[in-house]
Amino acid sequence: MASSSTYTSNTRSKKIKSKSKLDFANPCDCGYPSRIWTSTAKDNPGKEFRVCPNSTDNPEIKCKFWEWVNEEDTVNKKKRDEVGAQSCEVRAQSCEVRIAIMDHDFNIYKKKTDEEFDKIIRKISSLKTYVIVLFMLFVVSLLRA
Repeated sequence: MASSSTYTSNTRSKKIKSKSKLDFANPCDCGYPSRIWTSTAKDNPGKEFRVCPNSTDNPEIKCKFWEWVNEEDTVNKKKRDEVGAQSCEVRAQSCEVRIAIMDHDFNIYKKKTDEEFDKIIRKISSLKTYVIVLFMLFVVSLLRA
């Protein structure tokens, strides 16, 4: 997440408008996500560093967190992100397969229960017929007596 902020260089004579990024993976000592800035100093031009967001947003609340961003960390993070994305894709595909299997199993179960339900309905219908016939025989036997 990039945000635009004003940063004062080491000379403190001029303000440089630059963009910082929040780094949730490397929080500062306060526990907040650190901000990644790009150095404009003569000694380290273009080199990225992390600082506490409070030190740039609110100078009164400083935890004094500051460190250079290691290029290897950046490369490793990109690789981890790529592996993580591939892992997410594999998990998503696995979930889709599991959903398809569950859907198939559900359809088989539904078909079986529908067949059993139809059998029960036919049995109930035939039992109703038997009850009606028995009732008619009972009424006829009462009328003869």
